[in-house]
Amino acid sequence: MRALAAAIAFLTTLPVPARCLGGKLASPARMLLWWAPVGALIGCLAAGITWAAALVLPWVTCAALGVVALVALSGGLHLEGLMDTSDGLGSRAPREKALEIMKDSRSGAFGVIAGACVLLLKFGVLAGMAPQTGLVAIALAPMLARVMQVVVMTAHPYARPEGGMGGAFFVAAKVGHCVLGLLLCAVAATAVDALIAGVHANLAALGAVLVVSAWSVIPTRHLGGHTGDTIGATSELTELALFLALALLAHP
Repeated sequence: MRALAAAIAFLTTLPVPARCLGGKLASPARMLLWWAPVGALIGCLAAGITWAAALVLPWVTCAALGVVALVALSGGLHLEGLMDTSDGLGSRAPREKALEIMKDSRSGAFGVIAGACVLLLKFGVLAGMAPQTGLVAIALAPMLARVMQVVVMTAHPYARPEGGMGGAFFVAAKVGHCVLGLLLCAVAATAVDALIAGVHANLAALGAVLVVSAWSVIPTRHLGGHTGDTIGATSELTELALFLALALLAHP
């Protein structure tokens, strides 16, 4: 259970008592087993907040609140990764320079533009959905997004030669982690499809997986692999891709 507590502490802003962490870092391999459940926890909490708000507020306001809840529950960790990745790739600099730009804590123009565009698109897509479909999107997206992090870490090398904590997760990520995570996502999406007609969650999730898998080749081509920042970008793009797929499939 120390690995679960460590995964919650690493991926969310939820308070985790120090005694649950056991005083030492859990194995990355064991932590990765909990990526999908922790993503599901984030999604359920964000969807619960949005659902409660929808009892008294218009859906368009609740859509904005849902996007903010997803950012707040993850501490903006993956949104920052998206912005850093955009700065690095957008610079069109050589590999070493691009990696240096991505390490800079300051956000450049490309990062700000990318972050604003993704947040705006998420809000616009959610606001245009039926509330029931929007709640499904908010609940499922973080789970699939964390699983796609593991898929990308398994399929691509770590770009930074110094290794470090990020490199440890890349080394630890195995096909078994991917299979477990994707299976859990399929079970969740199948349950949604069984309970709610017309959502097509499984098909939307498959579409998101294919789109983000294709995108994941770009950092490897330009940077020689992925970093913690590009993994964060993977998470944000997976959420957006799932939102878009659910909206397209739900369109009459």
